[in-house]
Amino acid sequence: MNNVFPVKKGADLVKDHLLEQLQNGFYAPGDRLPSVESLASQYQVGRSTIREALSALKAVGWLDIRHGGGTFAKRQPQASADMLHSWLADIDSLQSLIEVRKIIEVGSAALAAKRRTAGDLDAMAECLQLMETHLGDEEASEQDDLLFHVHIARASHNEILIPMLELLHQQCARHMGHTRRMWLFGERSTAAQLHKEHQLIYEVIEQQQESLASKLMLDHLNKVEALLNDHA
Repeated sequence: MNNVFPVKKGADLVKDHLLEQLQNGFYAPGDRLPSVESLASQYQVGRSTIREALSALKAVGWLDIRHGGGTFAKRQPQASADMLHSWLADIDSLQSLIEVRKIIEVGSAALAAKRRTAGDLDAMAECLQLMETHLGDEEASEQDDLLFHVHIARASHNEILIPMLELLHQQCARHMGHTRRMWLFGERSTAAQLHKEHQLIYEVIEQQQESLASKLMLDHLNKVEALLNDHA
């Protein structure tokens, strides 16, 4: 591939560049994209950044990500996916987004506990390892947090929930503000607490404890909401 990407890093830049290639036919429907590792090397970013960019494009219908099978270009997204993306992009209230997340993700966690596969658990476990590795690294920790919740949505195996939650998390990140992101993900002690909460959620999903998965998810999101409000 001859395209040269700017040195500046960021999932949005990667997403925009890949979207341009998808739109102009560089990747035709059915084409397999390079591996995450290859894209990370090409764009000079971490693998978590690539995964976030790919997840964003999957959420609006441009990509088909098959666990263990690669990433493939799809036909132009349906209008419904574009409408959902546009609607969420217009919401400028972080509080409203978190409230919707609490409503949806409590059920998503229960479904994940009921339906998760070995592949789903592997993806979540890998993400937890990244969280621990990136403690205190604001940008990487934020991306790891997003990916963990996206993996839970995928483990629900509900085709409506997955794009909704991917978009909700992206919009939350966009509206959080640099100061609050830095405090939430950059402070090692706070990031360690978030990692512990995610670890507990993972364990009950692994054990298929649906009610407890819902409870722990609600507790987690309530704590995040309180932390963000304290540092508004």
